[in-house]
Amino acid sequence: MKFFFLFLTALFFTQSYAQVESRKPFSQFDYPQFYVDAMSFAADDSAASRVDLYIQVPYDQLQFVKEQNQYAARYEIQVNIIAGDHSSITEKLWNEEVRVNDFSLTQKKSAYNLTQRSVVISPGSYTVRTQIRDLESKKTSVNQRPLIVDNYSAGSLCISDVMLVNRVTAEGEKRNIVPNVSGTLEDKVNAFYVFFEIYHAAARESLQVRYTVRDAKGKLKFNQVQHYLPKGSKTQLITKFDSINYTVGTYTLSVELSAVSSTGEIVTVAKQKKFSVHWFGVPLNITDLDLAVKQTRYIATVKEFDAMNDAPNEEEKRKLFEAFWKKRDPSPDTKRNENMEEYFSRVAYANEHFSHYQAGWKTDMGMVFILFGAPDNVERHPFDIDTKPYELWSYYEYNRTLLFIDESGFGDYRLDSPIGDMLQRLKIE
Repeated sequence: MKFFFLFLTALFFTQSYAQVESRKPFSQFDYPQFYVDAMSFAADDSAASRVDLYIQVPYDQLQFVKEQNQYAARYEIQVNIIAGDHSSITEKLWNEEVRVNDFSLTQKKSAYNLTQRSVVISPGSYTVRTQIRDLESKKTSVNQRPLIVDNYSAGSLCISDVMLVNRVTAEGEKRNIVPNVSGTLEDKVNAFYVFFEIYHAAARESLQVRYTVRDAKGKLKFNQVQHYLPKGSKTQLITKFDSINYTVGTYTLSVELSAVSSTGEIVTVAKQKKFSVHWFGVPLNITDLDLAVKQTRYIATVKEFDAMNDAPNEEEKRKLFEAFWKKRDPSPDTKRNENMEEYFSRVAYANEHFSHYQAGWKTDMGMVFILFGAPDNVERHPFDIDTKPYELWSYYEYNRTLLFIDESGFGDYRLDSPIGDMLQRLKIE
């Protein structure tokens, strides 16, 4: 039994690290980054619910080709909604085409193509799997996210999922809503909106909605109560939030709905929506400035790191962080900082593949990967007789092979080779 347990443990960690050598440097065409949001609402069929799917693909993640006087990009979208037993409930497949007249639009970070589809399914827990395939570059990217579909006919008071909204426009009495599919806000944006629906079978004189926003540490940032007079059995609400005081980080918006029933009982239902705030020009996976500063310790000088880490306030810390990366920007005349993008994409990869009882970026394998990228070759020895599990990572450019040993047997591979000579030749200075 002990041998079997160790075998499974070694197998798990071996599979976790198995593809590190195939990971290529970050490129805007490597894996098209896109965003998916799925929200459930009441459907006309009372026994089911409607799920609205939104897929947002930024232009700068697509490969455009010139066709006469225009630039065109084409991609395929496949969406599967999968039940808990792994059966596919529904599948949608379609192609999208984007055409622009100005090539500069293809690189504009704020430009994107947004598509929407709706499906009617039974209440339950699902997984939404979305695949984007760029038809020009042939690159494919997959997004998977959980989805809980509520039964909106089960009670006398219900609330739909909450939509984060980019903007609201009006045409007469009709309002057009553009959703914020990425769930991110720029820190310079001074307001944002949310949209949701309230369903109430019984007559209500008034509805009370409490809005709260908490940061990642649970600190209350916003608390407001509003009262509404319901119209009919369905009420649609669009609420504006001031975001000027939100700093970089992740937040949770809670919408709590309360009403008094005909018997005098107070009925309460609630929904939550997560969102994040970031600043322009910084990779979206940076959602915590303090953490991002700590993650620069592998390439920052002692003076640079101490200055950023010990900054008296967030504004000063941000200025120092931006100056740190501007100094390392290989193309300072452009909006992109390729070195920063690559560095933090390596941090994200390390966290995904090398984490165990500590974050992947803090491990020896994570440190080496962040500093030097993917090895050219990996030799894995998880089951050799009379030796502890170990791996050999070869870097041809440095003419070096690094030894990692799993002393504990639980995937904690420790570096057993000095890397001082490699650090002296490191290109990121």
